[in-house]
Amino acid sequence: MKKSLCLFACLFLFTGCTMSPEPSFIYYQSSVPTSCNIVVGLSQEDGQFEYKVTIDTRTAMGRFVKTGQQITFSGLYASKSVGNSKIEVSALIHGDALVIQNFGNSMNPFTLFSECDDKYLSLVKVRT
Repeated sequence: MKKSLCLFACLFLFTGCTMSPEPSFIYYQSSVPTSCNIVVGLSQEDGQFEYKVTIDTRTAMGRFVKTGQQITFSGLYASKSVGNSKIEVSALIHGDALVIQNFGNSMNPFTLFSECDDKYLSLVKVRT
């Protein structure tokens, strides 16, 4: 009886230790008041690139792809685009800032975050 209880306890502890920890995010937010409250979290752990975007009343999470200084948020699409086209949200990392072009022009109309009125969203790394 003691052996089976000990075996059960060991298995329980072992499976609990193999659970992957929550990713730790580096957060970016606007340093000046803007038309929207957008916060972007990026995590790069163990070859996994994950994002968390919170804006006003919604949150999106997923993976991102980093190519040089540009990142593309996989599965996060523009709020408004022409026709049936799906435009993935992307940003440029510039030092401690993350810059997102929020909308296009008459030749290339799109809006990434309809909650925001600014053409460029400049988010700075939050120091913790």
